[in-house]
Amino acid sequence: MRLQEQLGELSPRLRGAIFGITVVLMLVLATTLTVVVRDFGPSETGDGDAAPEPTAPLPSLPDPSVVVDDIETLADFGYRKIDTVAHANAGDFIQLRLEDLGYEVEVQEFTTNECGYCRNYVATYEGEDPDSWVVVGSHYDAICYSQQLVIGIEYPGCTSEGAYDDATGVASMLELARLMMEWGGTPEHTWKFASWDYEEWQGSGSSEGGGMGSLHFVENLPEGVEIATYVNLDMFGLNWPVQTQAASQASGCDEDYYYLYMFTSPVDDWSYYTERGLNVTDGMQENASALQFRLSSVIYNDLSYPMEWVQVMDDTKGNSDHYNFIMHGWPATWFRGMHEFIQETGDTCEQSPKHAPTDRMDVLYQLAGGRMGLEDGMQTGLDALATLMWRDIQGNW
Repeated sequence: MRLQEQLGELSPRLRGAIFGITVVLMLVLATTLTVVVRDFGPSETGDGDAAPEPTAPLPSLPDPSVVVDDIETLADFGYRKIDTVAHANAGDFIQLRLEDLGYEVEVQEFTTNECGYCRNYVATYEGEDPDSWVVVGSHYDAICYSQQLVIGIEYPGCTSEGAYDDATGVASMLELARLMMEWGGTPEHTWKFASWDYEEWQGSGSSEGGGMGSLHFVENLPEGVEIATYVNLDMFGLNWPVQTQAASQASGCDEDYYYLYMFTSPVDDWSYYTERGLNVTDGMQENASALQFRLSSVIYNDLSYPMEWVQVMDDTKGNSDHYNFIMHGWPATWFRGMHEFIQETGDTCEQSPKHAPTDRMDVLYQLAGGRMGLEDGMQTGLDALATLMWRDIQGNW
């Protein structure tokens, strides 16, 4: 077995410990850490900079057990369709959690043809530059369109707990906001921790599309503000090192793990966006290259994630809130956990639950091999994002 494959078998917590010890030894020996990045070299970062310095060990790690607790709480509110009691209760919960962490929360109210009372929640952690923002976003509404079979399970009626889509993202955003407060310090950028309303399209009878909350945000930025990076957290946790369960493998699924994809502002293929009217500038191209390089440096250099199962790639479908940021010229990435995003003929690998009654905690636990499996999957993405935050605090963005 290759070393990379052996490392792939370790839990994220054990890998984190090994990584911290390794960094200390490397500093003592005064060696140089070589950056390994998929498809990028130091001359391809968009601005010609050399590879960033290795990141110092994080003072503390994100706690996935807290994240899973919050996923359960959000799922327990029930079907969070816009303009429902469950939806409003979930919004209140998010606001209170952020306020309890010490943030002042901006509540952005808006209405649309389909939503009589929608609200975004945005918490701010001030950085050295008040006009250059890193935004970490998720959406708290849910939708149910149709039945969905997941490993032979089907539930009657079309309501959804929205456990995967997108309680996972909201709970992760809350944990990262908590961690930033715990660390303290002053990052280079100002960080915004946000939960969007009305991401989900309301179905074939709707008079408008989805993504309304994030669209409201980007269309109402204060004058002079730029988005340095938008990080979209929408449906992750079912990703490496979560193994494909035996029932799925027995049915013919040939993928050992779920993938963690980071669908990012394109470097090579902008066609999805240009076909929708985006004029791609040299600056946007440079920012996309720099973002893909930065993400690759974190996940392959700092964290030694396996390239086979954790991948940075061009976004070519845009079907989440990152779309609105890219269409307004800002660099963005979408963290998404799933089986292989291109389904082959005869592919039996089940896709992650969404927009269906199967988007429930019990199904999520089943697919992850239990609560601990889900926590391990959440840890993968959380550690990557925490490392980005720590880099910014250390002046190593």
